[in-house]
Amino acid sequence: MTAGNGSRTDASGMVHAYAARRTGNRTERARWDEMVGFHGRVRRGWRELSAVAESLGPSGLAAAAAEAHRLLEEDGVTYRPLGAPEEQTWVLDPLPVFVDEAEWAMLEPGLIQRANLLEALLHDLYGPRNTLRSGVLPNELVHAHPGFLRVWDGVATGTARQLFLAAADLARAADGTWCVLADRVQAPSGAGYAMANRRVVSRVLPGLHRDAELHRLGPFFHAMRIGLEQVAPPTAEAPRAVLLTPGAGSETAFEQAYLSTLLGYPLVRGEDLVVADGRVWQQTLGRLEQVDVILRRVDSWYCDPLDLRPDSELGVPGLVEAARAGSVSVVNGLGCGVLENPGLLPFLPALCQALLDEPLRLKSVPTWWCGDDAGLAKVRGSLAEMVIKPLARGIGRTRVHGWELTEQQRKDLLHRIEAEPYAWVGQEALPCSTAPSIVADDLFPQDLTLRTFAVASGSTFQVMTGGLGQVRTSPALTDRQVLTTKDVWIRNTRGAPAIEPWVREATPSQVLPLTITPRVTEDMFWLGRYAERAEDTARLVRAVNDRWADFHHSPERTGAAALAVLLETLTRVTATAPGFRGVDADTRFAGRAGELLSLVLDEEREGTLAFAVRRLTEVSGDVREQLSTDTWLVLGGLERELDDLRRKLRGRQVLTPDVPTAIARVLEGLLALSGLIAESLVRDAGWRFCEIGRRVERALHVTALLEAAVTARRAPQTDSLVLESVLIAAESIITYRRRYQARAGVGTMLDLLLADRENPRAVAYQLDRLGEALERIPAESERIAPVRDALAEIRAIIRNADTVALARAEEDGTRPELRDLLSHLNKLLSTLAVDVERIFFVQPAPQRPLDVTVSTWEAW
Repeated sequence: MTAGNGSRTDASGMVHAYAARRTGNRTERARWDEMVGFHGRVRRGWRELSAVAESLGPSGLAAAAAEAHRLLEEDGVTYRPLGAPEEQTWVLDPLPVFVDEAEWAMLEPGLIQRANLLEALLHDLYGPRNTLRSGVLPNELVHAHPGFLRVWDGVATGTARQLFLAAADLARAADGTWCVLADRVQAPSGAGYAMANRRVVSRVLPGLHRDAELHRLGPFFHAMRIGLEQVAPPTAEAPRAVLLTPGAGSETAFEQAYLSTLLGYPLVRGEDLVVADGRVWQQTLGRLEQVDVILRRVDSWYCDPLDLRPDSELGVPGLVEAARAGSVSVVNGLGCGVLENPGLLPFLPALCQALLDEPLRLKSVPTWWCGDDAGLAKVRGSLAEMVIKPLARGIGRTRVHGWELTEQQRKDLLHRIEAEPYAWVGQEALPCSTAPSIVADDLFPQDLTLRTFAVASGSTFQVMTGGLGQVRTSPALTDRQVLTTKDVWIRNTRGAPAIEPWVREATPSQVLPLTITPRVTEDMFWLGRYAERAEDTARLVRAVNDRWADFHHSPERTGAAALAVLLETLTRVTATAPGFRGVDADTRFAGRAGELLSLVLDEEREGTLAFAVRRLTEVSGDVREQLSTDTWLVLGGLERELDDLRRKLRGRQVLTPDVPTAIARVLEGLLALSGLIAESLVRDAGWRFCEIGRRVERALHVTALLEAAVTARRAPQTDSLVLESVLIAAESIITYRRRYQARAGVGTMLDLLLADRENPRAVAYQLDRLGEALERIPAESERIAPVRDALAEIRAIIRNADTVALARAEEDGTRPELRDLLSHLNKLLSTLAVDVERIFFVQPAPQRPLDVTVSTWEAW
């Protein structure tokens, strides 16, 4: 896309139609619109965007939305809605939201003040509790909230920072002023997505982005990195920080990995950390590394199964005690969840005056706490017009819109509220402002909310100059309500403010070595194996498919015999029996197109190309922070090729020309991935285990291929076709033809594919590379001895192999010596792989949750 530089004018009047749509609708007229005023004129700051929309026209708008979706797919930007079985591509409307610079300059101090207020309140609630003693804040509003953690009492007062990252959801009131809908401080998400949105929009609308002179988002993440160093315990000379994640199944797994790469801190799970001697340690290969700061994305209750929720398998046993001892800083502090209580909103003005001695700058959405008589009376009288919220989200307690309920439902809800009035609030239903969004190929006004972010910086907070916009597509326009995000643009006419640079000279003692956990090394090992398995399977399926294309309709017996051998070889090498072997093999051979398609497209069947690609994508997601962003461009392309082939075939069991084309494109993508791994990853332990996995897998594949295809002698013409296909599948046909023009045969093939240390596809070559990688892995010699011994034995067998003798066939046409040797090699290689896993990847026994009964207040 080159939107912003276009010249089409087929949509002259699109913005005019948008404005007319709003001003012609009585409901819309009463609401603020970000682009056009109440009288339908484009507001200052939006004129460039309106011109771009006009120049693009309907087809251009649809193309821009499609381009944004494509780029998000290629970058692997995903989100997993709560309860969804799979991740979904992040949804972005490429038309940004402009916030006037002068308006932002008035909004920003209010956001900073709010973050300072929340932190002051946090220190008070877990310290002297003066706000409760004085009656400024009702006791039951705090003590009845599950986010108030009694075990955290006193911890917040012992450290300089407990609130490190704060987010606030904003919306405009009917008069156009911004107000806060909710505070997000438990483990706020969205900052990473805001950066991902900016990257995509800058590519979809490059001209507009270039000319807009925007405030950058990068300084916010630089400030976050510096801030994490500042909150470390004072004894940490070179603070080591980690980002604690629930894992790849988290709703925001992409963002957590993306933040890890933006900040340069390792992404760890609870199982990667251990508490010993009152300190938190990260498990790495061969040693433990002390952790000074934990930026958590795991909810408080799940962070420590000893002191908090005992059935949690996400936390670190003993973390609370280590934080209490002051040896590690956990941010946001584990007690922050109490601040997400909407019942606090009506008390914030008084709290601000009491704790900061100043009036509250940024008002909240009008809210009434039902635990107070006046608040309950207000909610009782206006229930049909209010949004009703529980103090804490959870099972059976979600927000409801009073106007969507029947009369009986409202009565039932009121009975629930009156039974526990302290547990509910009523909020005014803000009309929200609207912003132009692309729906199909037109512009429609959509309800807008804005999430802002503030990070601890020195003694105060620094606000991201921008944020994450969210619009809701109305069901009247589409078949379902979709939450769509927007980039938020704030012009920079005065130049960027001075910030402390994050690139600074460090003393040698402050330079931290790269560390990697056993869990990550295991994932990298399997990434290498699945990448190689997918590539080898694609090559073999392509070679067999080519023979099928040559001979499946041919009466020529030699070709048919060779095809039968290759189909059986395919089954044996991929371990997808029965396939073309065993009982009813003749029937499956007659309908071989269906079996071949299954080997390409069935992602639930182990051994297929699609299965290897799916597992490759899954394991890559587990180590997303270790990989280049270009990796997702490749992985997304692999899955799209297979999905496109499934759609083209639509269930038909026919090998159309689309099949070899798709296989070739998948293979191209796998080669690109191999190049990325080889050229983009630093040569740390993760890369070396990826290399070990790849070399083991390739060696296993070659031995299995040779064992399946060449341990029996057939008619010379048939063997010639079979051996040629084997060499093609092993990517060695060109070398073989050049080297062995006069003496082609099984012996010379074994020379090339088994013993040649210069052939990148030979088993001997894999063993050399495997040995080099092993030599650089830190491990005690006695622990790694079994792997080295197995490797030495395999090398000796290949070095001493007499390929001429191995190639000789018995009278019955079999080559038993070759079969036994290849079978033995395969077993030794498999044992070596198991030893690598046993020695390096053994994980601590999984945490066993205690048998507990979740109480009513925990289920909130």
